[in-house]
Amino acid sequence: MKYRALELQLNAGKVTPTFITQEQPKLQTDQVTIKVAYSDINHKDFLALNPKSGVLRHYPQIPGIDAAGVVVASNQAHLPLGQKVLITGFDLGISWPGGYAEYITVPAKWVVKLPTNLSLAMAMQYGTAGSTAALSVQALLAQALPKQTPLLITGATGGVGGWALAILKHLGYHHLTAVSRQAAATPYLTHLGAEQVITPDALKTIPAKPLQKQRFGGVIDAVGGDLLAAILPQVAYGGRIALSGNTGGNQLNTTTLPFILRHVQLIGIDSVYYPASQRQAVWQKLATSFKPTTTTLACTKIDFQDLAATLPTFNTNKPTGRYLIQF
Repeated sequence: MKYRALELQLNAGKVTPTFITQEQPKLQTDQVTIKVAYSDINHKDFLALNPKSGVLRHYPQIPGIDAAGVVVASNQAHLPLGQKVLITGFDLGISWPGGYAEYITVPAKWVVKLPTNLSLAMAMQYGTAGSTAALSVQALLAQALPKQTPLLITGATGGVGGWALAILKHLGYHHLTAVSRQAAATPYLTHLGAEQVITPDALKTIPAKPLQKQRFGGVIDAVGGDLLAAILPQVAYGGRIALSGNTGGNQLNTTTLPFILRHVQLIGIDSVYYPASQRQAVWQKLATSFKPTTTTLACTKIDFQDLAATLPTFNTNKPTGRYLIQF
């Protein structure tokens, strides 16, 4: 059976999203075929348009690091026909044909059964961003974290920061400070749960000092770089920083003092290769205890047929919140 997919094609140094039609591959014993109902757009998907980004090593490739849909072919007893499922991360859309296709055939071990209280659309409103936010919140909650603890969330208008903000509010945390350069986003971030919204510059002191006033008991950071360097001296004794992104840069110019004098812990969050055996539990939380009941992220819905035109504009026209692709 033939199906449509969006393929990234490289010609003369330029990557062009192009719709193609191709045959489904033969199903191997350790694979399942899924009819995709929804996908999303992540920053990583956009970066794949740049051959110098390092996201993709080979072109052409079908991108899309997330997908949700229904099993239509399977050799796996635990993934029968009709089972609703989702996939985030692993090599999907990187070295394996991704979610920007009407059908995907993938290793069964990558697949997560859709929790009962979660729709396919909501699974992709979460996507990699939501699962990363859940892992970040989980890392902070691994030690006692009283509800009155002041917490800092960076990149709050994006998917990871936005979901972290909404989840923490849902869990009863009220002293939440969101970081954003977008002044116009303040009402939206307040709606998600922020008690106050500050700019990155508000966290920087001149001259910088290795230890400063202890302002935050925990941090969820999707930015890294110089912003993280400015935050570290302001984390309270025993505080944790869950770091999941590097949009602010890969370098971290800091000292050892916050770690050895204030017992600050910097915890790396990886959702791409997070163990398959533990993913179901994370998504169960996103469907139940972590699922915000009064707030949700802004979401822009687009049809799959419009994706070739939309994907290249993601970085310049990116709305607050998430992009949901419907098939």
